[in-house]
Amino acid sequence: MRRVHGHIFLAFVAQWQDLEQSLQSSYFQQAQQQPPPPLVIDSALDPTKPDYSNTRPTLFRERHGWCPYSERVWLALEHASVEYDTILIDNTGPGVRPPYFAGQTPQMRWPSDGRIQGESMDLVQEVNKRFCGHDATTLYPEAIKNDVINKSRMFQTIFPSKSRPSSRAAFLFSWSGEPLWKSEFESVLHKTDELLGGNSNSGPFFCGEYFTAADIAWAPFLERYAAQLPCLHERLNPRNDEKYPNLV
Repeated sequence: MRRVHGHIFLAFVAQWQDLEQSLQSSYFQQAQQQPPPPLVIDSALDPTKPDYSNTRPTLFRERHGWCPYSERVWLALEHASVEYDTILIDNTGPGVRPPYFAGQTPQMRWPSDGRIQGESMDLVQEVNKRFCGHDATTLYPEAIKNDVINKSRMFQTIFPSKSRPSSRAAFLFSWSGEPLWKSEFESVLHKTDELLGGNSNSGPFFCGEYFTAADIAWAPFLERYAAQLPCLHERLNPRNDEKYPNLV
């Protein structure tokens, strides 16, 4: 107790120190119990091999966000609300790649066994199997599973077969480097619009009212076409052309 100007006060110094230590101890105990937040590593800037998570998958995707194949897997993970680490890989040819990575993007490292898996739609299926199952988030609803698979595969027949499936400019240029004819792009847009507006569709997605793996297979490429085609040919704007109402 202390007497100040005739008044008596209790000294709480020791009590506050005890309380502070108690709060710090509780905070740090909780922090230690929490898993570290997901990582995003730019391997062009930091080529050292990371310490892979034992609980989260690791997505190797193209560094700049150009690659539609990487976006397929990215979309599936986000749809499933999965926590995952990301390692950005330079796909520009002369770019710097880390010594621990080989092959093409996307790839996934699974935490359970350290297995590395590639091919975008194979990874979408694996994400669905591991994290979506048969609940409302599934990308392959059982009742329309065949329709989802068939429409996912139709991407390969509708997009221009004689063009380069580049990760930076997918299906825009011939193997000689020349842009495709306007009529070739118009054919893709027309067939895609018909597929979206099929008689079985009762909603805005490729398989009707459900967002599925078919949309993941198509959307990254259509997204890029919407931005790129007006740069290659006049009056070719799939976002606003009334000739493609379903696509718009």
